[in-house]
Amino acid sequence: MRVALVIPPETHSIESSVPRGLESGKGVYPKLGLLYVAAHLEARRGVSPRVIDCPAEGLDHDGLAARLRAEAPDLVGVTTLTFNLIDAWKAVRTAKRELPGAKVCVGGQHVTLYPEETLGLEGVDFIVHGEGERTFTWLVEALERGDGPDALARIPGLGLKDGAALRVNPVQDRIDDLDQLPMPARHLVDLARYDHVAAQGERLATMQTSRGCPAKCLFCDIRMTKFRKRSADDVIAELRHLVDQGIDDFFFVDDTITIDKNRLFELCEIIERSGLRIHFKISARVDTVKPALLEALARAGCYRIHYGVETATPRLLRYLQKQTTPEKVAQAFRWTRDAGIGTFAYCMIGIPTETREEMLNTVDFAIALDPDYAQFSICTPYPRTALYESMRAAGIIPDDYWREFARNPTEDFRVRFWNRDFSEEELRALQGECHRRFYSRLGYIARQARQVRSWQDLRMKAKLGAKILLRTLDR
Repeated sequence: MRVALVIPPETHSIESSVPRGLESGKGVYPKLGLLYVAAHLEARRGVSPRVIDCPAEGLDHDGLAARLRAEAPDLVGVTTLTFNLIDAWKAVRTAKRELPGAKVCVGGQHVTLYPEETLGLEGVDFIVHGEGERTFTWLVEALERGDGPDALARIPGLGLKDGAALRVNPVQDRIDDLDQLPMPARHLVDLARYDHVAAQGERLATMQTSRGCPAKCLFCDIRMTKFRKRSADDVIAELRHLVDQGIDDFFFVDDTITIDKNRLFELCEIIERSGLRIHFKISARVDTVKPALLEALARAGCYRIHYGVETATPRLLRYLQKQTTPEKVAQAFRWTRDAGIGTFAYCMIGIPTETREEMLNTVDFAIALDPDYAQFSICTPYPRTALYESMRAAGIIPDDYWREFARNPTEDFRVRFWNRDFSEEELRALQGECHRRFYSRLGYIARQARQVRSWQDLRMKAKLGAKILLRTLDR
C-alpha cells in the first residue's frame, strides 16, 4: 500500500493569541508527531510512506496537488491543529479531487479534541484521535486485508464513515512505554529545510523525551495528563544518531521535561560523559528547577529554557492555577542566569478581570527578569480547555463556538478574547505595545547584535524585529 503523510500548506491560519507576523518570522520545525507515525508504520509493516511537509518545502495547495498526483498514494494522512484546520480540510479535498480512489485519514491534536466533528467533514474517510502511531498502523493493516466497517470500528482511537453513519471508537490508544517507539523517520524529510531564528547551532532537530504534563494550568489543553518518559539510554541513542548526521542544535519539545528531575540529571550526566558537543533548549515550569539541576543542564549543553511566566499579578496566577508566585518566577530566572543558561519568557495579557495597569506591570516584570526573548500572548479560551469550559458553564461564553468551527471551518472565523473591559482591537494594541516596550530597548538591541552568528542570522533577527515594530505601528 502506498501512503502519503501530509503537513498542510500555510495559506489561511486563523490568527492566534500571538500576532501572525511574529509567528511567521520564527522559522519551521520538523513535525515529530507525523514522523513518529511514519517510523512506526515502517517498523511494523515495512511500508515507507512519503512525507510531504508543505511549509518546509514551500508548497501551496497547487503544489500539494502536483505532489499527490506524482506520488499516487492509496491512503493520505493529514495532520491538523485547530489553527490550520481550514488548510487541512482544503488539503483533504485536494487529495480527494486529485486521487478519487484514495482514502483520507485525518489526525492531530484538533482531531483528539473534536473527533466526530472532524470525521463529519467532506472528504474525510477516517480519523485518528489520541496518539496515532499504533492506530494508524492498524488502519493500514486493516485496509490491506480488506476489512469491513465492523472490523475497522474495533481499532482503538479510529473513527470511520459507515454509509451515512459516523462511527468513532471512544477508546484512545496511549503508549506508556515510550522506549517501544522507533526513532522518528527523519530520513523521510530534508532536515536542511528546518531552522529557527532563536537557534544557536548550525543544524536543528527537534526531539521528544517524554509526553504529558501533570500541571493544572487552566488555559492548557494537555492539563493534568499522565507524564510518561523515555529512558536516558534511549534518548542518548537518538542523540548520537542525529549528531552522526551533523545535527548540533536540539529543541526538546517535551511539555515539561523537568518533571522527573532524577531522570534529567541522569540524562545530563550521560551527555556530559559521552563527549557529545551539542546545544539544546527545553521548556520547564519555574517550580521544577533548582540550582544543581540547572548547573547540570548547562554542563550538558543547554543554552535556553522556555518558562511560562504568564503574569506578574498574584491573584491572576491563582486564577490560572499556575501554582507559583512572581517571587518564585524571579528566583528561577535568577538561578538560570547564574547557571549560564538563557531564557525565554512566555507572558500573557487580557486575562479575565485583568486591568491595563496589571498588563503593563507584566511587561515591566518581564523586563526585570531580563530574558533573551519574551512573548506576550492574549489570554484565550482555547477549545476544550478548563478555561473555556468553566467560562461556558458560567454563561460568560454563550455558545460553543469552537465546536461550531470544528463542524464548519470557514475563513471568516476569528479567535475570541473574553476580557469584558477591553475590545479585541484594544487588546491587540496593548499586545503590540508590550512587544515594542520589551524589544525596542537599546540595551536589548545591543545585546542581540553581539550574539549574531552570521549575516543570515542577522537578516532573520532584523526581519523579525521589524515585524514586531511594524505590528505596533499598524495598531
